Amino acid sequence: MPRPPNPRARTKLLVAGLQLFRLHGVKATGVKEIAERAEVPKGSFYSYYSSKDEFVVGVLEYCWTELEHEVGPLLRTKQPPLERLTTYFRALADDYERHAYLLGGLLGNVGLELAASSTVVADRMRTIMTMWEKRLAAVFTHDDESKRREVAALIIEAWEGAVFRAKIDGSDKPYARFEAVTLPLLTDLCEGET
Repeated sequence: MPRPPNPRARTKLLVAGLQLFRLHGVKATGVKEIAERAEVPKGSFYSYYSSKDEFVVGVLEYCWTELEHEVGPLLRTKQPPLERLTTYFRALADDYERHAYLLGGLLGNVGLELAASSTVVADRMRTIMTMWEKRLAAVFTHDDESKRREVAALIIEAWEGAVFRAKIDGSDKPYARFEAVTLPLLTDLCEGET
């Protein structure tokens, strides 16, 4: 009789996948490497996931849940919109800085590698991006929801560009520019409060 799934082993696989995908990308990371990092037998991987694409979706969902838990509350304070957004993105940038800018943004990494070749992954990424846009749009007080969503999408796109550049440069300068220039400009589009 097969052993029942172990939630701790599944979480260890997701954490290992998240770390390795951010560091090396999806295609450069094998199941064996993920299992070794997680200290889980390789065969256990297939007890939880029928394919690597299904695992990537699991990692994306895990990452989103962790992001919501760790920094999501920063968007729901009583501070003005620009202050909330600055605090939120600074917390994300601090995480990258702790890892010497070696980690890419998971959405950017996965999107570049798999969005065109895996509909399962691309569909889940679109769902997560939509949820992220909604979270950011909720910060704004502008009456026009479509305008709030549009500005939120621009902020995400600019942020992902800053993450990409910081990884290339090994520097926090792209984050500093994003915080000092991009966020105020984009927030002003929706709030007029710079």
